[in-house]
Amino acid sequence: MHTMSTIKTLVKNTGVLFLSQVVSYVLAFFYTLYSARYLGTTNFGIISFATAISGLFAIFTDLGLSTLTIREVARNKDKTHKYLGNHGSIKLILSIVTMLVLVAFVNIGVFNNTTRMVVYLVGSSVIINAFSGVFTSMFRAYEEMEYQSIAEIINAFTMFVGVLLCVFTRQDVIYVAMVYMISSIVVLAYNFIMCTRNYGLIRFQFDFKFWRYLVYNAFPLAITSVFALISFKMNTILLNMLTTSAHVGEYTAAFNLMQALIFIPTVYSTAIMPIFSKLYVDSKDMLDYSYKKSLKYLSMLSIPISFGTMILADKIILFMYGSGYVNTIPILELIIWALPAIFLSYVLGISITAINKQHETIKATFICMVISIVGNYFFIKYYGAVGAAMITIINEVSMVMFYIYIMHKHGYSVPLKSVILKPLFASIVMGVVVYYVNLDLFSSILVGMIVYLVVVLLIGAFDKDDLNILKQLLPDKFSRLLGGK
Repeated sequence: MHTMSTIKTLVKNTGVLFLSQVVSYVLAFFYTLYSARYLGTTNFGIISFATAISGLFAIFTDLGLSTLTIREVARNKDKTHKYLGNHGSIKLILSIVTMLVLVAFVNIGVFNNTTRMVVYLVGSSVIINAFSGVFTSMFRAYEEMEYQSIAEIINAFTMFVGVLLCVFTRQDVIYVAMVYMISSIVVLAYNFIMCTRNYGLIRFQFDFKFWRYLVYNAFPLAITSVFALISFKMNTILLNMLTTSAHVGEYTAAFNLMQALIFIPTVYSTAIMPIFSKLYVDSKDMLDYSYKKSLKYLSMLSIPISFGTMILADKIILFMYGSGYVNTIPILELIIWALPAIFLSYVLGISITAINKQHETIKATFICMVISIVGNYFFIKYYGAVGAAMITIINEVSMVMFYIYIMHKHGYSVPLKSVILKPLFASIVMGVVVYYVNLDLFSSILVGMIVYLVVVLLIGAFDKDDLNILKQLLPDKFSRLLGGK
């Protein structure tokens, strides 16, 4: 009963966050599409480079403090004001320093004036969003995800309106970059107001003894985040340095489609972080159960998405970007296979942090970073954007294997049959049917979903335990249709 209650709470919280995120990602899809088509591959490549390099620097504004804050405040709400005040002070200092270093980096490098200005504007937005994370960490710790979701919608809506205005008034890439900064300021204002209303006004605190405690405990998370982000962003950065802006734009068009789907594990991991942190203290058996179910459900989503995208890559690219992005098709066919590993790595990473073993991820993420840097350099040099896609897959799969080993070592095994083999078999059947039926894009997606669901049920991938959970989540009359009492 306790198990069902916890799962029900988790799924409901995730559902609310998921629905809100869908709205913001639909808007994000359209403004990305408009900006990609309007700017063209070269200018879109400049925006993509600015986003990548700014995101890389932004990791130094957090250093694992947000994750630590969520974990500790979720376990003990009495620590709210202490963490809010000290976390905020450190974050403010780190944000200012990081922006200054970013400006220095761009001026030292061989970049034209347009690229520099775009990096300044996009970089400012990323740094502002990083500081805004102080408030977001409180929303997550209190499991009040609706505030974070609304902030995401506000950001996406502001971006959507701003990009449309730039397109219709024929503005250049610098004005498009300015939209990024304006939207981040609006979101910061909203987060500040909501956090103040619910948890009190942020009072910057300078408890240096507590700062040492925070930095010491957050250090493994910080190092892991730095290594992981470098691994994730290195492909775009090296593409910009070794190829042309057009190649960066073609790669980013595929990368963005894959990255857009990452909102699913992002939403889920956001919801489970405070729950897993509390379960590690209150009920390790329940943590093990929830952990395994999380891996299973995310793999059942990600594997068929990858198969379907690979089969329909040409239709997807032509529909979304047009014939000017035809070189993006083989890139998408490859890079989408990083998705299952990314889905699983989110749950695995959150789980490792929840059981206080975050220090063990440093070696794994360092190795993956080296693979990314060296691999991207040589593969991009010889294979261009396709090579970058290959290394992305290798890197993400390596990360998951390391994470699985860490969790297994501490008694949390992964049931490979339900997590990998059954969804993989159902996806292969679905892929074959979709390929040979060869319908238009949306008809193919519908047929694929039906075939996958039928095969999943026939091979027992969705077992009685899963059906039990579904019955608990549905209203009574629907539950009775499924055989409930």
